[in-house]
Amino acid sequence: MDNSIVNNAIIKHGDYYIHKMPEGRQEVHDKYGLWICRYGRDGDWAPQKPPYEPRHFEFYCISHLIKGCGWYWIPGKPLEIFEEGKAVMVTPRFTHCYSGHNVNYVEDTICFTGIIADCLFKAGILNDGIIEMGKARRLLPIIEKASDPSRDSQIAANIELQNLIVELYFENRNVKEKEKYPFIKSLIEEIKNSREKWWTVSEMAEFCSLSEAQFRRVFYAHTGTSPKDYVDRLKIMNAAESLSYSTGSIAEIARNFGYSDPFHFSRRFKQITGLSPENYRLEMKR
Repeated sequence: MDNSIVNNAIIKHGDYYIHKMPEGRQEVHDKYGLWICRYGRDGDWAPQKPPYEPRHFEFYCISHLIKGCGWYWIPGKPLEIFEEGKAVMVTPRFTHCYSGHNVNYVEDTICFTGIIADCLFKAGILNDGIIEMGKARRLLPIIEKASDPSRDSQIAANIELQNLIVELYFENRNVKEKEKYPFIKSLIEEIKNSREKWWTVSEMAEFCSLSEAQFRRVFYAHTGTSPKDYVDRLKIMNAAESLSYSTGSIAEIARNFGYSDPFHFSRRFKQITGLSPENYRLEMKR
């Protein structure tokens, strides 16, 4: 196996180290918006005492601990110890350090940069910290493709990396939310299955055994929108689907989704989709 880490440059700045952005970007990386700029498999590092060489990267990084035990340090926070199967995710210019905890730290790692990575970070999908990744070596297929400089392999590596990042985000978020608020997912399924019903915030909070204030916070964290807006938009989006294949009247479709007033339905439909129900139906059937 290849034990190397490619394209690495480190400089010292005050009390910490900066891992510089490497060179070697191809035209395909600029056009695509993502570049896997550094990677390694079976990187085997001797344990260090924390906080060994506080540092920051000029790129994003995923370090998957495939063997051993690690520690993770950031300023002002307690030291975290983690086992194999976990991964450390680091974003640019975030001061941190991690290493082996009493034993060697053996990792697969991928570092990357680009506007797509920046957008994933802004959306909250990429975050600093320790995440669950499992013991399957999920970075290896990406590393194999990234090590081939051909355009097609670089594109394939980027696609697989994007997919993995999104998978990890949902896997880790779902575990945390299931542990803290097990009823949110059940509530959303119930809302989807009762398309005629107008849920009040009080009813939704009661379903989840939370106070209204706490429920609003938790629901927003889960969906990125308020409970009322979620229900309203869900109805309109499903109504739009019905308009594209159903021959029912606008008033009938409005009633199916709990709108007793078709004029109110039409106004709200246009606010959300940008088209009236009639025009939306015409556009979809062209």
